[in-house]
Amino acid sequence: MPQWELPVLLSRVQEYISKNYAAALIEDNKGNELKAYIRKYLYDEKVSVSGYDSEHLVHRLYSEMAEYSLLSACLHDPDIEEININSWNDIALTHIDGRIEKMGEHFFSQTHALDIVKRLLRHSGMIIDNAVPIAQGHLPGNIRITALQAPVVDEECGVSVSIRILHPKRVNRTLLTTNGTLTEEMLSFLETCLRYGVSLVISGRTAAGKTTLLGNLLDSIPNCKRIYSVESGARELSLIKHDDEGKVAN
Repeated sequence: MPQWELPVLLSRVQEYISKNYAAALIEDNKGNELKAYIRKYLYDEKVSVSGYDSEHLVHRLYSEMAEYSLLSACLHDPDIEEININSWNDIALTHIDGRIEKMGEHFFSQTHALDIVKRLLRHSGMIIDNAVPIAQGHLPGNIRITALQAPVVDEECGVSVSIRILHPKRVNRTLLTTNGTLTEEMLSFLETCLRYGVSLVISGRTAAGKTTLLGNLLDSIPNCKRIYSVESGARELSLIKHDDEGKVAN
């Protein structure tokens, strides 16, 4: 069975599907059909790529054509909090526990990286090009994207992107007061200030716990009170409260 380089195989598969099954590339509900056509091509041509079994290869090709390339798995990984694309061939992952590691693979080229970033931004109607070299957008699931391209970043980088994945709240009031973040008295004081209309500003570096603290403070507000939030792009705060039976509280 002949082995091909992934970019070469991707080009051949795209050409084959565009010629024979174009609707599968442009219609959102054709995902399973598109995978079936990819499987058919691999079977008929009897080709493979080093490091991939057949099903893994199908999913990678599908991700290249319909999703976000090598970023797709990271975007749905509950252990990953941030993806930093420093350049087309340098991607760093920040984990929930603070660990930072480099991805073992990267984009095929500067053009490939920029194409995937444009696809990410397209969901929120944003564009990035020579005229607009800085763009911000979001994806479903509270994922924020900030992207920069030349001349804001060096030409050889191609594109630089920060992708922040906002996971559901994992730290509750009890954990805040038992892990040394703050004392019960400190938290009670902040809750009292908020409940009686004292203005507060919560600041800190990325991943310092600002949203976590604010989310817990908002939980202390009685259900009869109405809360408005003004947020940019992705919703960071979960304002829906549930009663003891799991129903949404009024």
